[in-house]
Amino acid sequence: MDFPEELTRLPRDAEIALFRIVQESLTNIFRHSGSPLARVRLTSDQECLRLEVGDEGRGMPPGVLERVKTGTGELGIGIAGMRERMRQLGGRLEVTSSSSGTLVTAILPLNERA
Repeated sequence: MDFPEELTRLPRDAEIALFRIVQESLTNIFRHSGSPLARVRLTSDQECLRLEVGDEGRGMPPGVLERVKTGTGELGIGIAGMRERMRQLGGRLEVTSSSSGTLVTAILPLNERA
């Protein structure tokens, strides 16, 4: 885990959404990746907060990754739920994956949270 030493509290809905994204990402890593480790990183600047959850697993097959990126086809509710949580807060969810791992990034604008 990598978190800033000083982090201002966020509105409750944002904190819950970020917690659920970490929870779902770690569950996906455990169930699907085969990775022996997971990394959780939180960074922020004046404009946004960025949450990254990554692994060193097998990655998503290309067809699955394409459906994740486009939001089409049948997927589990996990990634769709994470994407919807971020959308409701004015943020976005990005997923990148290769044969060396997967990275889920949640980006939450802070200027709307003031």
